[in-house]
Amino acid sequence: MEGEKDKKASDPVPAKKKRKPPQRYWEGATGLAREPTAATSTETKKPRKDGRPWRKKTEPGSKDRISGKKDPFPGEAAVPPERLKKFQRGAKQKLKAALNRGLKHQLASQEEKAETAAKQAARTELLLLEDPGFLEGEEGEDTCTIAQEDIADAVDLAASAKHFELRLNQFGPYRANYTRNGRHLLLGGRRGHVAALDWHTKTLMCEINVMESINDLAWLHTETMFAVAQRQWLYVYDNQGLELNCLKRFYRVQRMEFLPYHFLLATASETGFLQYLDISVGKEVATICTKGAPRRDGPEPLQCHRPPGTQQWHSDALEPQY
Repeated sequence: MEGEKDKKASDPVPAKKKRKPPQRYWEGATGLAREPTAATSTETKKPRKDGRPWRKKTEPGSKDRISGKKDPFPGEAAVPPERLKKFQRGAKQKLKAALNRGLKHQLASQEEKAETAAKQAARTELLLLEDPGFLEGEEGEDTCTIAQEDIADAVDLAASAKHFELRLNQFGPYRANYTRNGRHLLLGGRRGHVAALDWHTKTLMCEINVMESINDLAWLHTETMFAVAQRQWLYVYDNQGLELNCLKRFYRVQRMEFLPYHFLLATASETGFLQYLDISVGKEVATICTKGAPRRDGPEPLQCHRPPGTQQWHSDALEPQY
């Protein structure tokens, strides 16, 4: 018994086996990533039990769809020619007339950019959901009988929130003028009341009484200055109501309109004279005698009504355009 114990004590102790790291599903028997073989292709795979074919894997960058179907409308979307004509910039230039090769290449590049811009503008026009508003009555209905409350009830909530009411029944009748962005409102009463306000926030910028009758008024290039045609002469004020200038060469102005792209203030006097004031330098640039009464129908140059009709003028012409 003692010999057996000595023999067991002298036997070597077996070493513990090292455990192998767990094998991932993407690794093969050697622990490396498996490479695709021909055995994994759809041709050698066994058919499905339901009889459907195996879906072929598409490589990145391939044009095949995941669904296996092709695009029924390949290429860019077509643009209607009548919509494209709206954004085109005139007729194309004649490239054959250019003798210089570099100039010809530059003109061709400009034509390509203009055509691309016109196509993009025509496609994105669908996203412009805002259309100019108008009021259309029913057959035989006079639109002047529709009250402002009826319009506010008929429009959406965003438009009805912009509805506000000013009760000015003391110094009227009034003439109104908005800035180009439509944010600031200028009011002028016949009996000398002038008020400028930000109608979005309902903040009053200034309110004065010039103690003279007012024929017309207009904002200038910014909301910090406006012109007022008073009984005798033309005055310029700032948005705090301080008088900046008195233009005595503009006598008894009845109507006026500011031309923002030319920095010109066009005026029509009681005696039939059209006068143009350059706002940038404060000087009169043209005076035209029309022998007619003034009239303003929009942002175009002033029109003068002289029998038998209406004629349109501009500062560089001594005769009416039509």
